[in-house]
Amino acid sequence: MIKRITLVRRREGMSKEDFVQHWATTHAELAARLPGIRGCRINVVQEWVGGDQPWDGIGEIWFDSEEAMAVAFEELAAEFDVNRPLFIGEACRTLVDEVIVVTGSEPTKS
Repeated sequence: MIKRITLVRRREGMSKEDFVQHWATTHAELAARLPGIRGCRINVVQEWVGGDQPWDGIGEIWFDSEEAMAVAFEELAAEFDVNRPLFIGEACRTLVDEVIVVTGSEPTKS
C-alpha cells in the first residue's frame, strides 16, 4: 500500500472553521469518488510545534500502488483542479510507505 501525505495551508482570508468544513465535506466527497481508494483521513492541526510556517492540516490518502493512485487522480483531475483553490492556499505532498510499529484498537469517536 502507498500513502500520499499532504500538508495543507488554508486559503488566505479563510477562517479555520470554513476551511475544515470545506475539507471535511465537499473535498472529502470528491476524494471518496476516487477509483481504487483504500482510505482517506484528514488531520486538523490543533497546535503547530516548531518552525515558522505552520500548516493547518495533514491529509492522508491510501491506494494499493502508485500506479493505482495516478490513474485515480487522473480520472478526477479537472474536478480537483477546480476544488483545491476554493480552500487551499498552499500544499506540500509526499508519498510514503507505512511501517506499523504499534497496533491497538481504533480510537473512540468523541
